[in-house]
Amino acid sequence: MRAAVVALVVVVFARGVAAQPSGEASTGFIDKDVLRLEVDDCTPDQNVTKDELLKRGLEYYNRGEVLYLQGDYKGAVSELVRSYCQVPFYSLLKDIGQAYERELEYGKAIAYFERYVLAVPTDAQKRDQCSPDPQEDKKNVYARIHVLEKLPAKIRVQATPADAAVSIVQSNTIRARGTSGDELIVPGGPYNLVVEHDGYKTATREIHADIGKPYTYFEQLEPRLGRLKFRSIPGDARLFLDKRQVGTGVFDSQMPGGRYTISAEAPDHMTYSKVVEVLPDKETSITLQLQAEPEFGRKQLLLYGTIGGALSAGLLANVTSDNPGVAGLSALGGIGAGFLAVYYGTPKNLALGTSSLTVTSSLVGGVSGGAVAAMLDRGDNVSYPLVGGGLLLGAIGGYYLADRTRPSPGDSAVINSGALWGTVAGGLFTLSFEPGPQISAGLVLSGLGMGTLGGVLLQRYFTVSRGRAALIDASGVVGMVLGLAGENLVEQASGTASKSGERTANYALGGLAAGLILGGLLTRSIDDPKLAVTPTINKTTAAANGTSGTTIGIAGAF
Repeated sequence: MRAAVVALVVVVFARGVAAQPSGEASTGFIDKDVLRLEVDDCTPDQNVTKDELLKRGLEYYNRGEVLYLQGDYKGAVSELVRSYCQVPFYSLLKDIGQAYERELEYGKAIAYFERYVLAVPTDAQKRDQCSPDPQEDKKNVYARIHVLEKLPAKIRVQATPADAAVSIVQSNTIRARGTSGDELIVPGGPYNLVVEHDGYKTATREIHADIGKPYTYFEQLEPRLGRLKFRSIPGDARLFLDKRQVGTGVFDSQMPGGRYTISAEAPDHMTYSKVVEVLPDKETSITLQLQAEPEFGRKQLLLYGTIGGALSAGLLANVTSDNPGVAGLSALGGIGAGFLAVYYGTPKNLALGTSSLTVTSSLVGGVSGGAVAAMLDRGDNVSYPLVGGGLLLGAIGGYYLADRTRPSPGDSAVINSGALWGTVAGGLFTLSFEPGPQISAGLVLSGLGMGTLGGVLLQRYFTVSRGRAALIDASGVVGMVLGLAGENLVEQASGTASKSGERTANYALGGLAAGLILGGLLTRSIDDPKLAVTPTINKTTAAANGTSGTTIGIAGAF
């Protein structure tokens, strides 16, 4: 830099201050960055003599040199620019560029070096033996510019989510690409920074990367929202989203796309959970239908096993002994045997449907045994073992069947109702026809069989809840009572009373049928049928004359 002092004096007196060309300077080799240099804003004092300008310039230059040696490169630039504004000699441009280079402001350094290369006169010569040749120095600085221009800018983007894609774009062309956390290398210049991820809004910002400098940016992407709607059946269930309660019955909200766990809880129902995926800009709608909490019937079966065991053992004991004491002891033994058989032979969470069907099957077996005994007309020696054995075998067979088919409480209730009302109808028919004991037993047995078979078929093709079955049963009882009441009104109106049970049985039977049918119709909206019935339209051809026709009907799958 000392050489500049000597050259400064020479140029002032030999060529004058006007030696430096004025006007707009070339921006040099960087076509993307147009930098405004400090020396472009120089406004020399026109009212000061050349000597005063030279004096000021030397003072600024000396201060700049001291600051440069002390490492204060910003201060050095400021003083050297002032010196250049007083005496605009081209070598000061190189000095300013060197200060900027030490400050790691490579863009400004290149700009001043370019200005220096353009400002060196073509006829510039060495001032003395110690000073460098201006033409050679010009070549060296030009080569230095190319080295600095190759220094890349280093850009790192930390984004959320952590695997977001990062692109650095210039003039609609991707200059570098990576993911969050990667170091991307680009030449210095203006760019668009683009950060994107599936399910999130794309973030774009304008950046300027200086040559040779590192940059770190932080971007938190905003998720693109989808819509999640879910409701529960029953409608009073509590709704949860990722284990956080969000409402009752219905939830409807916009939320970021992704996977969520939704669940619903309601009294006397099993908790329902499901993993759903919410897609951005789309609606996801789900219905959570909660199943009723399974009802356990072990206590019911324990009670019946105790009673049924005592009854079966007592009846069977009467076959071999006429002693009431022996029958009583057998009944006591049956109590223990029945209780222990159920306690140790069935699971603790025995389904209510299994328990109910077991009890029904046992009673059906007992009634069937009694009816068969009456038909055989062999006395107590036959009826006791048939009834007791029927109770026992019916319970075993019913439990085995229920354990395999897993009926619901409603299904078992339908079979129970069929067996009950079939038996009652058979008994009413015996009162109506007043046949002998054997035919009466056959009618009861037939009614029991038909009712049980009807219950089995109904539960196969229709979903009937236990509550609905109870309502239908109650309708049957009410129907019978109303039938008997109707008979009483008719007798009072006619003034005659029935001398036999025929008319009473007929009224009771009619009331029973009407009550069951009316109860089934009034409760039809409680449950849905399993049997799908659809209308059908077909074409038929007559075999006699070959004419065709159209038939309209219904079809269903059994």
